[in-house]
Amino acid sequence: MIERIDPRLLHPDDRFFLDYVDGAEAALCFFEQPPSAFAAAAEARRSADCPREELAACLRAYNERLTDAAAVRDNVDALVNPDSLCVLGGQQAGFLGGPLFTAYKILSVLRAASWLADRLEARVVPIFWLATEDHDFTEINRVRFLDPSGDLRTISFDWDGRGRPIERLPITAEVRAALDEALALLPEDRASIRDLFLPDASDDYAVWHARIWSRLFADSGLVLVEPRTVRPMAGPFFAQALASADGIAAALTDRAGDLRRGGYAAPLDPRTTGGLFAFAEDGRRVRVDDPGAHVARAEASPEGYSPDAALRPLLADALFPTIASVLGPSEIAYQAMLNPLYRLLGIPQPILLPRRGYTLLSPRQAALLDRCGATVADVLADRFDPAAAARSLASPALLERFAKRKAGVRSALEPLLEPLEELDPGLPARWRQTADRIEQQVDQLEERAVRADLARRGISSRDLRRLNAELHPTGRPQERVLSLIHAAAQHGVQWLFELESPADPDEYAHYAVTAGDPNE
Repeated sequence: MIERIDPRLLHPDDRFFLDYVDGAEAALCFFEQPPSAFAAAAEARRSADCPREELAACLRAYNERLTDAAAVRDNVDALVNPDSLCVLGGQQAGFLGGPLFTAYKILSVLRAASWLADRLEARVVPIFWLATEDHDFTEINRVRFLDPSGDLRTISFDWDGRGRPIERLPITAEVRAALDEALALLPEDRASIRDLFLPDASDDYAVWHARIWSRLFADSGLVLVEPRTVRPMAGPFFAQALASADGIAAALTDRAGDLRRGGYAAPLDPRTTGGLFAFAEDGRRVRVDDPGAHVARAEASPEGYSPDAALRPLLADALFPTIASVLGPSEIAYQAMLNPLYRLLGIPQPILLPRRGYTLLSPRQAALLDRCGATVADVLADRFDPAAAARSLASPALLERFAKRKAGVRSALEPLLEPLEELDPGLPARWRQTADRIEQQVDQLEERAVRADLARRGISSRDLRRLNAELHPTGRPQERVLSLIHAAAQHGVQWLFELESPADPDEYAHYAVTAGDPNE
């Protein structure tokens, strides 16, 4: 089963993103190039310098720790070539891979790099930036999954180093306990998948999670990077950003006004973004409040600094020969604010490609929806009612018998009403309560009879109720709630490499797809 989903069902309130993927000029005008202008973006990128030799050396050392895959080694070596380019995507290091959309973003990076390489007849390297300098601990410390009853559960861990970058997080006893609990989700027939999620003895949390993605995608040539890997090369960028602090603030303020005048929200606050953090002695990131005083120090010792959310993509594009960035909806909106900063700092803004999205269902769930005459879109639009679906599948004769008997409940009691009222004016109220209770009990009996009728024909009413929880958990896109390890427990991982995708990477698509064994 493959069903293409209207993005308005998934992002109904994200007007900027919807306009962007529709190719509306009102949104595209906030960027240097439209997403289809890959040739112009390649020319602009090749005309700009980046530290290719040093970059390749840093990436080689980091990725050799993760894998010996020839495809990764060749891609790293290719970055030295002045004609080579890259496609870049990134995300926080969510526990055990985090929500499913992170895997989909990596797939989008790989496919975009391959597509652009064919069109440009050039080497285009897929890069994934693991945002381990982020200090938002609650973004990465949990996985969510559905238990057998369809209830959403969370496995999480704590850390006494909250407020420090995730790159400083060791694999603590509490992390290990959460890992063991999550691995217990894997059924016996998926036990071989557990090795995918296990750390090596020398790993810290960040390297461990880079290793998970490397195990999955190294043979596809995915090159992984952490900010700490390339931070020693960031001195010139940090110095320029600090020296340009007033210009950055003014540019962000002007662009926020432009977006509002265009009818869009400004996703970044110019008063609190567009700067650097310094690492304090205890490892915490502290915002730099006096940029001018830090210029020389940041240039000489860049390891002591890191960019905020506004400057992070500019740092990456200053260091890498980026032709395209693969982004989620909110990140594309961020980039609308950043175009003036790219111009100010002399960095080519890459084309922006929306990541692919997916909603997974098992073959059994697909068949069940089909029997109900429903679609995944019905579930995502909250049009699917499990109780109504059960009744639609039940025996018409059974439903007719109950309908007749329910209609007769009050008429059977009707002769009692008048004499009861003569005895006591308060008794008719009791009569109505009794009739209501009887009807309620008949409804409950009918519901159980329908379940039994469906079970005789191999249809589980619990599976019907689980459809909403599995495909649209808590009323949100599945890919933003359920975790990679949950999907691995349900379907394995081979489905990742078989997912449908439109030919052109600038074309947004969200697909509902079946995954796993057709007999499951």
